[in-house]
Amino acid sequence: MKKLKLFFTIITLIIFFIGCTPKTAGMDSAYLNKNRGAPGAQISAAEAEQYHRQQALTADEIRLENMKRRQTTDSIEEGASAVSSTSHAIEDGVSAIRTLKGLFN
Repeated sequence: MKKLKLFFTIITLIIFFIGCTPKTAGMDSAYLNKNRGAPGAQISAAEAEQYHRQQALTADEIRLENMKRRQTTDSIEEGASAVSSTSHAIEDGVSAIRTLKGLFN
């Protein structure tokens, strides 16, 4: 019974997808064919240049934001490293003092 139900479900899905795809593709194709060559379908050279400038500016903004993020991360890591180095230096100094204190007692 389960196999039969699974079979009908698969057949139904296949029919659904086959039925939907050509309509959508056909509608898209018809829209493109209808508007191809229309005055509003093409952009002027000035509009293309403006679009290019906007894309370049957006790319630069993203690049600069990434640089800022990396610099912030680097400065935090450098600060943490400095704190760690200072902590190790203090531990080494305390250890040396304890060793010297043990020698003189």
